[in-house]
Amino acid sequence: MLFIDGASNDKGSGVGLELVSPNKKEFTYTIRLDFKSTNNEAEYEAFLAGLRIANKFGAQHVKAHIDSMLRASQVNGLYEANDEVMSSYLDQVRQLIQKFKLCKVKHIKRSEIKSEDALSKLAATSFDPLAKEVRVETLAEPSVPPRQVHITQTPEES
Repeated sequence: MLFIDGASNDKGSGVGLELVSPNKKEFTYTIRLDFKSTNNEAEYEAFLAGLRIANKFGAQHVKAHIDSMLRASQVNGLYEANDEVMSSYLDQVRQLIQKFKLCKVKHIKRSEIKSEDALSKLAATSFDPLAKEVRVETLAEPSVPPRQVHITQTPEES
């Protein structure tokens, strides 16, 4: 399964995607687009990146989940691409889809791809001071010891 999202704003463009293998192993990616693009172009870049990665992993069957009804409808042949750039993106997606035995594209609600949405927005944000690679760590406990509470009983009401 492939979950994808693209984002574009005045600071940049980015892609967030997650590939889930049949045995439920998850591969999460974020890609900063180092060129000017529209939100629609970023959506297609996300889709192309996801298909390329799935192909590299040797996937034969892909079920892609995308929050853009327009993109999903274009790929599924229900809508035409409205300009030359979108037409070129659509052609590239269709060429990549041919590398799989089966590729289904399903439109889903944005709320169903919250992590990909967040990743695409992170990549679209200008973060020059940060390293090109971001590592995520999980802290199991707070860095400071928890406060201790002392219960005091008084012999009479106060």
